[in-house]
Amino acid sequence: MRAVSWHLLVTPLHMAAADGGLQWAADAESSFGLPAEAPPARDLPMVAQVLAVFWRAGCHGVPWFQVAGYDVTSDLPGCPDPATCTSVGGLDLGEVSLGVDGAGGDEPVELDQAVADIGFRKPSGSALLAAAVALAPQAGPLLVFDDSGEHVFVVSPGDDPDHLARHWPW
Repeated sequence: MRAVSWHLLVTPLHMAAADGGLQWAADAESSFGLPAEAPPARDLPMVAQVLAVFWRAGCHGVPWFQVAGYDVTSDLPGCPDPATCTSVGGLDLGEVSLGVDGAGGDEPVELDQAVADIGFRKPSGSALLAAAVALAPQAGPLLVFDDSGEHVFVVSPGDDPDHLARHWPW
C-alpha cells in the first residue's frame, strides 16, 4: 500500500449518519461497506482507548495533539525509519490529530475525553487500515474518507482485514 499525500478522516459511522453522512457517502465516487441504515448510537472511544488501540495495532506516527500530563509518544511513538517505512510495510499513521469533544485548537486534551473523529495526514494506507480494524470493536462501524470526498469506506467490528485490504482504496 502506498503513502497518501492528503488527509484521511475516520469517524464513528453513527455520528456521520446523524449529520446526513450516509447520503453524502452514498454519493461518493467510490464506496465500500455502506449499510442501508445507520447503526445505533454508542459511546465514543476515549483518548486513552484510541492511543491504546494504536499501540496494540503496532502503529506509529506524529501526534498533532497533546494530552495533559501524559507523554503521548509512549503509545504513539515516532516512525523508526521514515526513509523506508512505507516500502517495507511499516505502519506509519503520519501526522495524527484527534477531534475531541469539548477541546479546541492547540489545547491539551484529557485521557478521558471522547474522540469524535481522527485525522491522518500522509498515512500509510496499510497503517490506517490496521488502526481502523483495531478501533472498530470499541467505536463501532467507522466511516473512513479522504479529504476530497471521492472515496468512502466503512470498517465494522469483526470485518476480515484481508477482505477489507482487497477493496481498500488507499
